[in-house]
Amino acid sequence: MNLKLHTDYGLRVLIFLARTGRRVKLEEVAQFFDISREHLVKVGQALSRHGWIRATRGRQGGLELAQDPEAIDVADVVAALEERKGVLECVLEPSICRLEPGCRLRKRLMQAEEAFYESLRNLSLADLVRRPAPHHGLSSIN
Repeated sequence: MNLKLHTDYGLRVLIFLARTGRRVKLEEVAQFFDISREHLVKVGQALSRHGWIRATRGRQGGLELAQDPEAIDVADVVAALEERKGVLECVLEPSICRLEPGCRLRKRLMQAEEAFYESLRNLSLADLVRRPAPHHGLSSIN
C-alpha cells in the first residue's frame, strides 16, 4: 500500500511542529524537508481544516499545532489525508466488479486495509516524536 505524497508531507509537518514545539514559518519547513512551498500550502490547509494545526498569516504568522500531540491519532491523520477508504474501487463499490457476489479478494483487501489502519490506531503524534528510552542491552556491556 502506498500513501499519497500529500499524506507523507502532512505527517512530516506534524512531526516537525511537535518536535519544535513552536510556531514555524512555512518556508522553514519547506527548506528543512526540501519540499516546495506550494505543496506545503496545500498540506497546511488540509491539516488546518481538520483542526490539527493553526495557520496564521502575516509577518508573525506561521504554522503551529492546534492540539496536544497526545490527542492527534496517526490513523485519523492518514485516513483523512488519504481521502479514501479502499485499496481498490471494488472495496467501496462492489457493484462495479463482475466477480461479485462471491469475490474472496475483495474481502481480503478490506481486511488488509483495516489491519493497516488498526496498526496505526492509538499511535499518537507524541509517540512519533518521543525520544527512545536509553537501551540497557548488550551494547552497554564493556
